[in-house]
Amino acid sequence: MPLKTCRRLLLLPLISLLGLPAAKAGDTSNSFEVTPSLCLSDKESGRCDIRITLTWYAENPVCFEVDLPDLPRWCIRDDSQDSLTLDISTDKDLHFVMRDEKSNQPLADAVLKVKPLSEPQTRRRFRNPWSIF
Repeated sequence: MPLKTCRRLLLLPLISLLGLPAAKAGDTSNSFEVTPSLCLSDKESGRCDIRITLTWYAENPVCFEVDLPDLPRWCIRDDSQDSLTLDISTDKDLHFVMRDEKSNQPLADAVLKVKPLSEPQTRRRFRNPWSIF
């Protein structure tokens, strides 16, 4: 194997590591997830009725906000709790924000996308009976 090829093969793992974020000692990361993250809305009502689970990791007590008028901001002070299940009914995308309880700084966010359920589009086999294409 030529020397240039060997050098390239040795550099590939190093180059791929450059794209990964470096974690510092003592660095804490907050994570937040909404599952499922997609809801198909009913064709007649246009609303999406779904049970979602919020899952998070944070070292400090956190509060959650969502852009629903019926659901005000709520806080979780129990360190052992890391998930919550909610029944949601909406006709638009929902943006959830996890905030630090004391500083009110946003820590993480997640989105529940609402898509309309549509009929599958069928395609005619031939455009015109006289077409040669």
